[in-house]
Amino acid sequence: MKGARANRGFTLVELAIVLVIIGIILGAVLKGQDLINNAKVKRLQNDMRGFEALIWTFYDRYGKFPGDCDGNGLFNSYISYGLSSSTTPPTGFCTGTGNNGNYPFNDLKFAGLLPKEAANTDLARHTFNGQFRIGLAYGGSAGTLVNAIGIQNIPCYAAQAIDSSVDGVLHSGRGRIRRWTGGYTYYNSATDDWNSACTSPETNVSIVYLFDKTPN
Repeated sequence: MKGARANRGFTLVELAIVLVIIGIILGAVLKGQDLINNAKVKRLQNDMRGFEALIWTFYDRYGKFPGDCDGNGLFNSYISYGLSSSTTPPTGFCTGTGNNGNYPFNDLKFAGLLPKEAANTDLARHTFNGQFRIGLAYGGSAGTLVNAIGIQNIPCYAAQAIDSSVDGVLHSGRGRIRRWTGGYTYYNSATDDWNSACTSPETNVSIVYLFDKTPN
């Protein structure tokens, strides 16, 4: 009898209980991942706003944007330009008409608004391991050069969450948050293309934040 009882296997009730337990565990894991993802999106948006606050603080002090070397109201850099990994502190504010992606970060460091000996590549790294960029973005033939904060390589769910939060509506080609389409160009269209750009919530995209002004 003992041998027969030991080999009888699981009853339907026991299998049901096991499946319920597995379902609870999976649900907890998925819920935990959602909480982690939401926290990372919130951190990303807070960091974006943090860069904006630093830029405007610099503007209040000096009457121009960091990296606006010639004082014409536009950055002397493009969001597509790379950043330096050097830890050598800047020795002054940028001047002239040259273009360099490091200028905005270096000016912020020289003003004491960012750690002076930190590498720009480290200062720009965000929670999804891409980079923030500060520079000019272009809306194509129907747009103009505008000051922007670029955010490279984030999952679609993060890009769309920030778009909805900032603009109050989900649209990749309108408002202050736009999809970054490559180079220094942002999507500028009455047609929303988030569905086609995001084949899954995890698909990586890049966005620009047009903090200075919103083009038509």
